[in-house]
Amino acid sequence: MDKLEYELVTLYNGKQYFVLESLMYEYDIYDLILNVEEENDTKIVIQEIKNGKTVLSEVTDKYLLKTLGTMFKEKIESKQNNIN
Repeated sequence: MDKLEYELVTLYNGKQYFVLESLMYEYDIYDLILNVEEENDTKIVIQEIKNGKTVLSEVTDKYLLKTLGTMFKEKIESKQNNIN
């Protein structure tokens, strides 16, 4: 799979997002993405391979979102602590 962290991606809705962080959870890769035009529009997506291309699909499962949200928060806080 392609490493998309810090890349600009365009979703099917035509909006562009910046990939803030990536992490692996239960053998799948998830990305935390931020809309480049609307800073309050963030999503957690899963990377999938379809027809040989990497496709991002929004995660909608509430339990999974809570779990991944906590993991992304810890990863970002850890990076911030390493900077300071």
